[in-house]
Amino acid sequence: MDFIRKKFFILFLSVYFLIGSINSLNTGISFDENYEELNWKFHVSFVQELTSKFISGKKIDKENLKSEAKRFVGYGVGFQLISQPIQFFLTKLLKKNNQIDELGIKLLSKHFVIFLFFFISGVFFYLILKKIIDSELFSSLGTITYLTFPYLFGQSMFSPKDIPFLSVWLMCTFFIFKLFEKLILQKEIKNKDILLVSLFTAFLLSIRIAGILIFIQYLLILLLFLNIYKKKFLDFIKIFYSKLILFIFSLILITYLLNPIFWIDPLFLIDSIQINASHFNNVGTNTFGKIMYSNDLPSTYLPIWFFVKIPLLIIIGIFLIPFSEKSIFKQKKRSVFFGSILITTFLIPLLLIFRKVHLYDEIRQVMFLVPFIFILGLVSIFTISRKIYYSLILLTISFFIIENIKINPYQYVWFNLPSRLIDLTSKFELEYQGISGREIANYISKNENESLCILANPVHTVKPFLNNTNFNCYDIWQKIDTDFKRPFLAVQHVRNIKKSLPYNCYEIYQSSFKLFFHKKSFVTGKLLKCE
Repeated sequence: MDFIRKKFFILFLSVYFLIGSINSLNTGISFDENYEELNWKFHVSFVQELTSKFISGKKIDKENLKSEAKRFVGYGVGFQLISQPIQFFLTKLLKKNNQIDELGIKLLSKHFVIFLFFFISGVFFYLILKKIIDSELFSSLGTITYLTFPYLFGQSMFSPKDIPFLSVWLMCTFFIFKLFEKLILQKEIKNKDILLVSLFTAFLLSIRIAGILIFIQYLLILLLFLNIYKKKFLDFIKIFYSKLILFIFSLILITYLLNPIFWIDPLFLIDSIQINASHFNNVGTNTFGKIMYSNDLPSTYLPIWFFVKIPLLIIIGIFLIPFSEKSIFKQKKRSVFFGSILITTFLIPLLLIFRKVHLYDEIRQVMFLVPFIFILGLVSIFTISRKIYYSLILLTISFFIIENIKINPYQYVWFNLPSRLIDLTSKFELEYQGISGREIANYISKNENESLCILANPVHTVKPFLNNTNFNCYDIWQKIDTDFKRPFLAVQHVRNIKKSLPYNCYEIYQSSFKLFFHKKSFVTGKLLKCE
């Protein structure tokens, strides 16, 4: 029976990978993607300039370079070192489609790499579940639920920072679990085990410097291990001091290698943490009917967004933890692994709230906690009743698959069932990434006068998909209320979607979708004609 289940799971993964890969290349381009490409170009020119000055013996103006680097500080090149070679080959294949321009093809090619990272994260999600509950069926169904969750699946089609960050965090978690499992079983800790943890941790820090938060999780695992297995901290240090030195040294070395900005000043690492914790842009996110600004977030911001984004099945499991924790914590090894995930999941949001870290765009910056929340809910329900677990999870997977098909490509806007009782369209931030630009561009190419200018913000969400047309005039949305020459077309999406119709403009097309059990349609973008 287990053999058949494994075969089915492998078949699901194969079909899922194929569908996801194709879908990722047919999704629109998001707001942040061009910035991510600029980040790579900056680092390439940055390294070239440093190398050139070093070879020629010219003095390096550190302060000037640091000033230039501040725009991209906190984001290294780890993910790009993997994505760029894959993009290079994919770009050659996609260039056969002359409907998309060169920039669009370059950005779309990254979509596949982002989805690949998410797919791999599913494998690590499965392995982590297996370490907590040694059941093939439990782990397989839990992983299918995770991979088909519309919100994360939608993000995996385009999100160049959040999904790779989430994926590598899961990889780090698995490797640290594997290391501590060896400690628990009193097996030899090899240098390669240490190097794997340091490599993936450094890789995490290179995607986003906020990865430094994972040391909270590492510390919690250590403390739980020492407490549950009655080990003394000083004795642990005496035995493993050489391994700890190896970990720290390799972590620092790889971190600096993957973050070229730190080469000019190692202490710039500290500045980057401070800069990223206090985001310069005071973004306002509509949260339960109130615009909450990133520079002054109330403590309710994260709890509200988690409550409307996390699936009902997982919420039920979380609320059942007080009733399942006795069974869960009966086993020592499970106590270390599950306990570290449990405390990390609650402690990090509390720390972010207490430190007043600037957050925006719902739960993007804490998306890496969603897999942990899934693990907590799934383990909790399974521990209480296997029958209830299998019944609810099969219903949930079926619902996820149907809704993924129904609302594609806007899955990342997804809200859970309890939240659909309220008017989500007026109470919450919706399509803030501009994915609708591709759909609107397709309409423009078939129905509009090619001599008209097109205003949009950002332009790169629309322009790449009009490559085989004669449209050659583009400008930013902000010029819509100026004396810009009329008539023109204007793409109203991202946060501009909330604004009323500008002077002498009228709507000629609208992109939208509708969730099950919710009365109103979600408008994702509008095409205006201004005369």
